[in-house]
Amino acid sequence: MEKVINIIVDASGSMAEDDKNAVVKYMLNGICNASRTDYFANIGFDLFQWGKVTKRIENMEKAKIEFSGKSNVNGLEILNDLLGDQESIVLISDGNMEPAEKQKLKSMGKRIIPIYVGIDANRSVLQEVSTNKVVYSVMDFMQALSDALI
Repeated sequence: MEKVINIIVDASGSMAEDDKNAVVKYMLNGICNASRTDYFANIGFDLFQWGKVTKRIENMEKAKIEFSGKSNVNGLEILNDLLGDQESIVLISDGNMEPAEKQKLKSMGKRIIPIYVGIDANRSVLQEVSTNKVVYSVMDFMQALSDALI
């Protein structure tokens, strides 16, 4: 694998509301399917959850995201330590985060491509953390993955 795309799922309690967790499962399934195509043949996909518990998830196909509690800056510091230096982040979130979390994301020095989940998503916050000020919908997750390769 020459390049890795880090998939970070916001696992805060707000992501458990309004079936957002089901949408995340759908999207992770789509990412698994995409990873088997020729286009992504030499690309690695690493999955992480960021929330009350922040961790790497070893098997994306059997992933069980623990949606609960509140995400926090400490979780982002853990993520920053787990991620490679120049790797892109696809952030799957509803954008409901504190200003300190937003600042920490921006300061991590990674290319961030957000995908919003939920009708109540705070797209303006996600646009602020986006490297290119672009926020993708769930329906456009393939484009977000492609943009993570640039």
